Amino acid sequence: MRKRLIVWILAALLLLCGCGKVAQSDESVEAQQAPDASTQEPAKAEGAPEEAAQAAATEEAAPESASESHSKILVACFSATGNTRPLAQAVAKLLDADYYEIVPAEPYTEADLAYYTDCRADREQNDPDARPAISGQVEHMEQYDTVVLAHPIWHGQAPRIISTFLEAYDFAEKNLTTFCTSHSSPLGISAQNLRSLVPDSVTWLESRRFAIGTPENELAAWLTEIGLLKQVEAPALLLTVNDTHISVDWEDNESVDSLRELVQGGPLTVQMSPYGGFEQVGSIGQSLPRDDVQITTEPGDLMLYSGNQIVAFYGSNTWVYTRLGRIRDMNQEALTTLLGGDAVTLTLSWG
Repeated sequence: MRKRLIVWILAALLLLCGCGKVAQSDESVEAQQAPDASTQEPAKAEGAPEEAAQAAATEEAAPESASESHSKILVACFSATGNTRPLAQAVAKLLDADYYEIVPAEPYTEADLAYYTDCRADREQNDPDARPAISGQVEHMEQYDTVVLAHPIWHGQAPRIISTFLEAYDFAEKNLTTFCTSHSSPLGISAQNLRSLVPDSVTWLESRRFAIGTPENELAAWLTEIGLLKQVEAPALLLTVNDTHISVDWEDNESVDSLRELVQGGPLTVQMSPYGGFEQVGSIGQSLPRDDVQITTEPGDLMLYSGNQIVAFYGSNTWVYTRLGRIRDMNQEALTTLLGGDAVTLTLSWG
């Protein structure tokens, strides 16, 4: 019995020792598998894969990409009294260009612009070295291929602040042009005098003087002439009398707009008849919007009569009409030859 008890005690001791060894072994394995904190790479944020990191890098590069996507033309305007600004903004819109206002660090007061009183403007214009300071600057001037400068004319010259602007940036290899506004002063040599302030590699486009309040179409014509605005040939309302193609300056009104819409579906042929020894008249076949007024016509006038008839004049008459347009490049003799005989066929088309 005593021997059996001793055996049981020894077995229990051996079992306890074995369990202790296994526990110690598990703990050692955990220690071996755990990485050293000093050499471990920083853990990535949960749910932030490599694509997120790439997106973050793209966002950091965004400003550069954004600057590359900007317009390549800059319109820079100095407008002390506000007369030049509307024209400069119209030019920027026509060119889809960026717009920058040249703002003097010390604004010009009414007294500063009281010419011939030894005012600030007088003193600056009399001093070729005057350089009025500018508040702010153009961001990323290097992105622009072309710069359009807009300014008034002061004493026959561009204000000296334009000189400040030109000397503040590198215009090498760029296209430059200026336009000025004035009540009566011509452009003169103001643009030429600015050329000495920029590198010889600048390509100067023809400058122009505009009256205050110049309409947008005149600005567009200048921009097209100097190659900054592409002329798009839009479909036009065409007129043919018998087999002769006629050039017409069409009015900008609802009647002509409706006429254009009418002929876009196909040519409109109007059988005309002579009347009164001064016109040919024919029915359109439907009514158009009209804005009738008493008019004394001239040879070449095209009128809408009663909303549903076209009248082409080779003489004169006084009646109530809506003006449609005017035949150009034909004198009265040529108009009489074309319209003064028997009935003619008038065809309106879109092309």
